[in-house]
Amino acid sequence: MAFSIALAGKGGTGKTTVAGLLIKYLVKSGKTPVLAVDADSNANLNEVLGLTVTDTLGNSREEMKKGKVPSGMTKDVFMSMKLEQAVVEAPGFDLVVMGRPEGAGCYCAANTLLTAFLERLIGNYPYIVMDNEAGMEHISRLTTSNVDVLLIVSDSSRRGLQAALRIYE
Repeated sequence: MAFSIALAGKGGTGKTTVAGLLIKYLVKSGKTPVLAVDADSNANLNEVLGLTVTDTLGNSREEMKKGKVPSGMTKDVFMSMKLEQAVVEAPGFDLVVMGRPEGAGCYCAANTLLTAFLERLIGNYPYIVMDNEAGMEHISRLTTSNVDVLLIVSDSSRRGLQAALRIYE
C-alpha cells in the first residue's frame, strides 16, 4: 500500500518547492519508486524536478473531446493509452501532471480523471507526493481524499497563516 503525502496552502508559500525537495529526499534515501503528482492547474513541479512535460491528463481529455480518437479505437482505450503516455519517467520517480482544459472552464473533469488514474497507479509505488493548487478546492474535489499526511505549507504572513488554519480545519 502506498504512503501518500499531499501539500496544501496559499499560493506562493513554497508548496511546489517543498514537494520537489521531498521527492528528491525520498529518491536519495532509496525509497523508490516515487510517484510525483502535479495536481495544480498551473503546473510547474516538473521545473523543480528538472523535467520536461510534453503531455498532461488535461491535454489527453481535450484530444478525446476534439474527436482525435483513431477509427476502430474506443474512447476508453484511447484515454488509457494517452494517460500512460502522460507519465514522465525519471531515475527513481515518475511524474504525472494534471494540467488544465483549454480555455476557461471548470477543472472538475481533469480532477476526476486524475483521481481515477491515480487509483490505477498507486499500487506500483511505495510513496506518492502530490503537489496541489493553492487554496482548498482540491479538498472539495476529493483529489486529496485518501492521503496519509497533508503538509500545510505557509509563509509568515497573516493571510498565509489564516489560509493554513482554514485548510487544517
